[in-house]
Amino acid sequence: MKIVLIFFSCLILINQFTSAQPVRYAGSKKSLIGKTYKDEKHIPGLAGWTFQKGSLITPVDDPEVMTADVFKKGTTYIVLFSFKEDTADTRFIIADIIEIKNVPASQHVRTGMCREGANEAVDIVALVKKENREYSRAIKAWRLNRDKRRAELMSPKLVKCMNEVD
Repeated sequence: MKIVLIFFSCLILINQFTSAQPVRYAGSKKSLIGKTYKDEKHIPGLAGWTFQKGSLITPVDDPEVMTADVFKKGTTYIVLFSFKEDTADTRFIIADIIEIKNVPASQHVRTGMCREGANEAVDIVALVKKENREYSRAIKAWRLNRDKRRAELMSPKLVKCMNEVD
């Protein structure tokens, strides 16, 4: 009986550890998770970072608003996944972060305008090569798991993102 109890206790601990890792890709900016802000261009802790773009990653009529905001400093990009549970709120809460280091000038981060196969997928963030074509294939890709409010690495094989002027 003790062995069974120990076994189930270990399973519960493993499950909690693997499901509660919102900082898996956050890198040096993990301390921002849980912080609040009103304006994505003025987030404490991001002095020196340049705002690149922001995308709504939930349907427009969804009562819970979730966004992906991209910032750049040197060759490093960070993507902040933020939410507000009620559209009447004025503050966003940072749920998770992706830090992408050593990005060459020939690549950039895309949000909100990606596809997985033939399906539009606004919840995908991808690192893509800059190209003179309508869509670029992803080099790396992440999807926001809305239930867990966590970024999850995904296979980039079927991911393409629309190119737009920076």
